[in-house]
This record gives sequence, structure tokens and C-alpha cells, in this order.
Amino acid sequence: MPHDAKPAPEAVRERGRAGAAHKGQQTRATILDAALSLASSMGIEGLSLGALAEVTGMSKSGVFAHFGSREELQISVIREYHERFEEEVFRPAIQQPRGMPRLRALFDRWIARVATEIDSGCIYISGAVEFDDRPGPVRDALAGMVLMWHGALNRAIQQAVDLGHLRPDTDAMQMLFEIHGLILSLHHDARFLRTPGAIDRAHTGFERVIQYYTLDAARPSPGQAAPQAASSGVLQTS
Repeated sequence: MPHDAKPAPEAVRERGRAGAAHKGQQTRATILDAALSLASSMGIEGLSLGALAEVTGMSKSGVFAHFGSREELQISVIREYHERFEEEVFRPAIQQPRGMPRLRALFDRWIARVATEIDSGCIYISGAVEFDDRPGPVRDALAGMVLMWHGALNRAIQQAVDLGHLRPDTDAMQMLFEIHGLILSLHHDARFLRTPGAIDRAHTGFERVIQYYTLDAARPSPGQAAPQAASSGVLQTS
């Protein structure tokens, strides 16, 4: 192009549209950052266009232009939280070899994530309390993200079984239930009760779960009562 030639009008307009789109994405990201912070402290239900406008210094109409409704804002926050959870927990963990190394990495990174959220709160857990009995798109989005994470854990457990790292009769869903229970207990004791050592107890609990599903010692099958030790009679009543 000659030095004195001017860009074609269409090229100028295209650059302008690209610049506006980039600015719009940056603004949306800023709003989502603020919304995540609010949702962590106030809950998903506590999100409002007005509260975000106040925090970000924008007008309510400006916030509305990026999301269209409070419900869409809530769903966008859930998706953003899930993407960050995947980036911090899931993606690094799946770099580990399949089987127990990967399963351990998933749990360890999950624990580390919860540990950083003790003061702010986990949206997966707090959101479940808020929307457990409130059907609708927000609940569906939240449950879908949690189920996606559970699916990844279930696959990791099943791969550990297939590779012989866990007993062949391991019930993957039962093991997942027990592991998730450790996370819920950790969140409850560390955040609500402020119990010292809750993180260490969660790790200890995980090791016991692993031990149970890798031991070759005989144990009762489902529905079968465990053998009882002979009573010393100390606690017997007449």
C-alpha cells in the first residue's frame, strides 16, 4: 500500500468492530470476576445486576447489556467457576498416569482448592444448599457442572480398577460417594466449625478409603453383617 494511501472504509470498520469486541470481552471478564467474588461471599442467589453495578462502577444497564438477565448472570458465574475449577484441579491432575496416580492427584488438588475457599466458600457446595429444592435453569446448570466433575472422578476410579490398582469388585460410585463425603465434611468442619486439622483429617480419610478398596483381606459383602468380637461383659446389663 502506498504511504499516502488510506485504509479502505471496510477495513477501518472491521478493526473498529474487533476492538469493540475485545473491549466487550474484557468488560465481561471484569464483571464475572466481581460476580464470582460476590457469589462466594453472598451466594449465587445474592447476585444482582444492581450489586454488580455498584461493585464494578458500571450502570445497571451496562451490566444488563452483557448478560440480559439476572438468571443468565447466575448461570454465567457457575460456568466461569467450573472453568476455573477445571483449570486448577482437573487439567493438571489428568497429566498424571491413569490409575491411582491420577486419582490421588484429583483428590489432592480438590483438597487444595477447598482449602483456599475456606474463608470465601465453595460455590458447588453453597449453591447446592441454595438450589437443592428450587428447580430451574440455574439449578440445572449447577447440577450439570457437579455431575460433570463426578463423571471425571468416576472414570478415574474405574481406570484404577481396570489397571489393577483397586480391587476388581470395587463399586466406583460407592467409592466416589465416600470421597465426596470427605470433601463435604472438610468444608463443614473447616468453614463452619473452624476445626483445627480438618485438612489433615480429610487426607487421612482418603488413605483409609484407598486402603479399604485395595486390601485383599476378606470383608463382609454388601448386606452381610460384620463379625462381632466377643463381649467382655463390661457393658452388659442384667
